Amino acid sequence: MLLSIRRGHVGWLIVLSALLSGCQTIAPVNEPESSLNLEKPSVLHAKHMAAIEKIQGFSIKGRIAVTTKEKNASARLDWEHSANNDNVDIYSPLGGKVANIIKTPEQVTFTDNKQTLTAVDTETLTQDTLGFSLPLSGLSYWALGKPSNQSIANAMTWDNDGKTKTLIQDGWNIEYNEYTNQDVYSLPKKVLLNNDSITIKLIIDKWDEIK
Repeated sequence: MLLSIRRGHVGWLIVLSALLSGCQTIAPVNEPESSLNLEKPSVLHAKHMAAIEKIQGFSIKGRIAVTTKEKNASARLDWEHSANNDNVDIYSPLGGKVANIIKTPEQVTFTDNKQTLTAVDTETLTQDTLGFSLPLSGLSYWALGKPSNQSIANAMTWDNDGKTKTLIQDGWNIEYNEYTNQDVYSLPKKVLLNNDSITIKLIIDKWDEIK
């Protein structure tokens, strides 16, 4: 009888040992590290803005479409921008060069195959020559996805990655529909600008000479 009881105890010990051994093989469940280290969109936005704030010059090749109450127009453009100057070549959709705009701190010069005109600002000159106002001074900032430093932005939003989504400044509503990676920067590819009288769509096919 004693032997039978001991054998029973041994059986229970074997079962208990197996159960404890099985429990020890189950690893604890932890949250993925990435979910614990995600930065808030506002933090990502601050980092994004700090990065593009360093850009003082660029070169782009792109397309522009303009819609007003009176006309629709489209063109290709090559734009070289530096801290103080802009040089914009405008081409017809078929590729022929139709105009050149040079902006310096002193004046803006417009040249086509008929004439050369100057003015104190791009908006006035392009309205008189092209039939619409091109906000080149602000656009040199907005094309990068940041507010112009010449005035205060009325409103600004950004996406979950911190990149600018919408911007309101100087009477313009600006939307960013697509970005592209260039070197260490994430830069706009499609920019839509509109106000009460005009809509401008800028598609940037190539960023270059970012400095």
